[in-house]
Amino acid sequence: MKEYSHGGDIYSHYEKYGVYPVDFSSSLNPLIAPIEVSNAFISSYAKSFAYPPHDYKLLRQKLAEKENIAIENIILSNGASEIIYFIPYAFNKANALINAPAFSEYEKSLHNKNIDYYYLKIENQFKVKKDIIDYVKKDSIIYLTNPDNPVGNIIDENILYSILEKSAQCGSIVVLDECFIDLTYNGKSYVSLIKKYDNLIIIKAFTKTYAFAGLRLGYCISSKKNIEILEEYLPPWNISMSAYMCGIAALKDSTFLENSISYIEKEKEYLLYNLKDFGFLIYGSQANYVFFYCDEHNLKEKLLEKHILIRDCSNYKGLSKGYFRVAVKKHDDNEKLINAFKDILNG
Repeated sequence: MKEYSHGGDIYSHYEKYGVYPVDFSSSLNPLIAPIEVSNAFISSYAKSFAYPPHDYKLLRQKLAEKENIAIENIILSNGASEIIYFIPYAFNKANALINAPAFSEYEKSLHNKNIDYYYLKIENQFKVKKDIIDYVKKDSIIYLTNPDNPVGNIIDENILYSILEKSAQCGSIVVLDECFIDLTYNGKSYVSLIKKYDNLIIIKAFTKTYAFAGLRLGYCISSKKNIEILEEYLPPWNISMSAYMCGIAALKDSTFLENSISYIEKEKEYLLYNLKDFGFLIYGSQANYVFFYCDEHNLKEKLLEKHILIRDCSNYKGLSKGYFRVAVKKHDDNEKLINAFKDILNG
């Protein structure tokens, strides 16, 4: 088995301690998905004797309405990771540009590509700056994230436009990961730009937004031409009947995301206030997670003894020991985390 480098590994903890940890390492919506999703999951079993619709038309229609685009601009994927891994095969570019730190699966998907890294600097609060334009080469895939992972910074609109313009001029494509944007207060999605830029591909997912990571449901938005190219590479029936029906059900609730953002912002303020009080250095954190540095480099290990799991970010390219990310969860869980910090740091 290849080494697992992400958050969300609650099973190893269970094997060791016989109890599941409170998981702050995986940044999902802390609120339970609408009841319609649970009902759809149960109903899907009765329909699982057959393959799901080959074109997943109804779910794509609902997404098109949500994103205000045409159905031809959407393709579904088995989680965001599936589309990340197929993009380099479908769009055979010689080069790639990735921010550092960034989601590790971008790099893992890029077999036999010349990869350049744009290192996000601490003196810039780990934000993408204008000089990234100098790193854009011809015949490349440029990976950007809005908001980024693990820091949680929103990309500057003018910088994004500059990257898209230069990429279009030199035959490169821009992959914009927006998996966390729907849970970000005052976050701006750039889906509308696919109508202007044929070289823009946007990745989104239900995983974080509706907190059903185990169902594996993501989607990609781009020009009709790019979607048709991707269709040639993705396997048929890559979305299960359960994921298909639960996705449709989730989109029926028009207030869920608004309520989720309000809850997340309130709880994030609670976390930020306490983490700053501990003397932690906070960066970004505009999404549904908080990114920070502290001098207690063994924080993750000490929290595991209390059955609390956080994301140690030291294995991200460009980061060192002492950087961590915690999801915003329900208030009771957030209190457990803060109390655990108090025991560790004051004990």
